[in-house]
Amino acid sequence: MLIKLIFPRAQLLLGSLILLIILSGCSRKPSELVIIGHTMGTTYLVKLVVEKGLTPDQVVIKTAIDSLLSEINHQMSNWDPNSEISIFNRLNTEQPFTVSQNFIRVVKHALEVSHLTAGAFDITVGPLIDLWGFGAGTVIDRFDPPEPEEISATIKRIGYRKISVHRSQLIKHDPAVSIDLSAIAKGYGVDVVSNWLQAEGFMDFLVEIGGEVYCKGSNRSKLPWQIGIDNPLLDAIPGRDLMAIVDLSDRAMATSGDYRNYFEYDGQLFSHVVDPRTGYPVETAVASVTVVAPTCMAADALATSLMVMGVNLGLELIESLEDVEALLILRDGKDQFELRKSSGMEVREKK
Repeated sequence: MLIKLIFPRAQLLLGSLILLIILSGCSRKPSELVIIGHTMGTTYLVKLVVEKGLTPDQVVIKTAIDSLLSEINHQMSNWDPNSEISIFNRLNTEQPFTVSQNFIRVVKHALEVSHLTAGAFDITVGPLIDLWGFGAGTVIDRFDPPEPEEISATIKRIGYRKISVHRSQLIKHDPAVSIDLSAIAKGYGVDVVSNWLQAEGFMDFLVEIGGEVYCKGSNRSKLPWQIGIDNPLLDAIPGRDLMAIVDLSDRAMATSGDYRNYFEYDGQLFSHVVDPRTGYPVETAVASVTVVAPTCMAADALATSLMVMGVNLGLELIESLEDVEALLILRDGKDQFELRKSSGMEVREKK
């Protein structure tokens, strides 16, 4: 029996995917407008397919996109001490705290995914991430894993059930709890920009923020957008070696992996993906997860979830969801990988 997961539409107002652009000398092709910028501690890229005779104002479009993303940052960035999320995290009270509707929308979806994954996805996991040395701004050179006592003490501050939403208010049920939306906010930002572009009449475009992407319509060659998935080799240069390619149209896609942010101790690799239920980095064979879904917010959160859940439970979850597919790349020895995918996932392997 299928479970229907509701993906709320983002309203107007943070993996590694490589965009493959098909080039040709055909003079009848539409032109392509490219807009780039910075947001959420990373970069964004927008490609707009423009029919001949149309000349959209690139400056106006970029200004609008920057404004939308700036608003999301002001609401959900842990880097901004004056953001809504930073103020909420500093509160030492269980009194309700009023936030923007966009913030509420993202937290509600995050809590929905937490329930769906039995806590594998948890926006309160931040203190554990910090404890393991993977927090924002941390540069790992030499690092000793935390002691079990430290992990036990920290995990008491973790738990998605310590947060609830009531109308336009967030409520802490433990004053010590804090939230971090980095595993879902980039996807939401992609949705916001995509919805704005559609509202402005653009029918063929690509929006990417930090590797999370939504593609609408077709590229300038009148074909689906082609998105590459990196071979999850440790320390590999992004885009140098692709494992697979996905044709994407009117869909979102997000990738999460263990191969870029990790440390080694006594011959063992510790990934930045920490299981909020155990307090320890995950020890599954999953090196990379790519999820295709109707919205990028959903794909973003589910990709992180499957990294924690592992291949069997992860694919079982994906098969239970309507209109959601996934590709898992499993590590089988050093530099050897196996691809596992959900029944409806269409992907072309690179040979």
